[in-house]
Amino acid sequence: MATTIALSAKSHKELILLKVEEGFKNMDELVRKLIIEHKKNKLIKSSEKIRKRMKELNLSLSDLIE
Repeated sequence: MATTIALSAKSHKELILLKVEEGFKNMDELVRKLIIEHKKNKLIKSSEKIRKRMKELNLSLSDLIE
């Protein structure tokens, strides 16, 4: 089921250019890829925070598992 979203003309143009440059068949593929990349970035940042905090507390992964 298709849905319409409101975008500024500038954002629409940038999405169209990105779609063409990256070779996506349609806008849905592009948006799904952007969502996945965003989620990956959030996971990476969270992982970095956890690793930093573990280091501060002198903990290893095995300490957390036990």
